[in-house]
Amino acid sequence: MRKLVLRTERQTQLIDITAQVRQALEGRSGQAAVLFVPHTTAGIVRQASGEGADAVAADIEAALQRIVDEHWSWRHTAEGVQNPSAHVRSALTSSSITIPLEHGQLALGDIQTIFFCEFDGPRERKIYVTVT
Repeated sequence: MRKLVLRTERQTQLIDITAQVRQALEGRSGQAAVLFVPHTTAGIVRQASGEGADAVAADIEAALQRIVDEHWSWRHTAEGVQNPSAHVRSALTSSSITIPLEHGQLALGDIQTIFFCEFDGPRERKIYVTVT
């Protein structure tokens, strides 16, 4: 297992981690890469990026902020915690994804990218990468 560590800069932020995942897979062989985020206020998604899709990450960030409003009356805040919207946004993404490997490389589509999703930043985060 390999561990990626990154530092987020905003409360809600999608970060392209595709290059870091590819680097973590160098020299590894297997059928699939499994990525796991061990945080309850963060997630991971596979989404479009690149030519013709440069604004997808920003649109997803904005949509999740609109769909899950931080200023709602959350019961979780009565427990002294100020991040209930981050938990709900995380529940709308994934805590892990599996991507097939083809000749040791991620079998992603032409514009598919792996995004780490921060919902309670800024802070340091981890992603675990394994090969099966």
